[in-house]
Amino acid sequence: MIDVSTLIDCTGATRANAERFAWPLSDAMDRFGITSASAVACLLGQVTIESEGRGGPLSVVEEDLYYTTADRLRGVFPSLFVKGAYRAEDYLRNPGGLSQLRYKGFHGRGLIQLTWIDAYRAASNALGFDYVADPALVLQPKHAALTACWFFAAYKGCLPPAERGDVYDVTGRVNGPARLKLAERKTATARAYKVLSK
Repeated sequence: MIDVSTLIDCTGATRANAERFAWPLSDAMDRFGITSASAVACLLGQVTIESEGRGGPLSVVEEDLYYTTADRLRGVFPSLFVKGAYRAEDYLRNPGGLSQLRYKGFHGRGLIQLTWIDAYRAASNALGFDYVADPALVLQPKHAALTACWFFAAYKGCLPPAERGDVYDVTGRVNGPARLKLAERKTATARAYKVLSK
């Protein structure tokens, strides 16, 4: 079981953020068999990075689609605004419009950013909540944690590599082949493991 103090020590989250997510995470980890020190550390290493914002880890449960420059939009979404027929200027300061254009409204939400309608549909079928009809449900602490643990253990099959402590493999399954912020994920996982293995 992850309590508030342990979650703070594992992730570096503020007390307020840890209080929002400790119990939902603990319940969801139990449900999906994420219980060993190695598996919990690998999950928290991913969650720490996926949910990090200005308020630190566990502070963000929604992908930031608010862009203020056309050049940045072109850099992040070249298939839309460089190779594609869309004008970046039309999507400045327009996160809702950008979400519809890029993700059909199913942009990243939750402690591990659930993205694309197929993932929302699979989560709905597995967990019994209609995330397709109400994607914003994933922003609530219970669902942010529940979808993250389901995504990690069931949807992406991260438990075997997590039990081995293979952060490279886990990151590829969670984040894709780019493995963005791999070094930071390794550091976050090592921090959590040090706390959990005492």
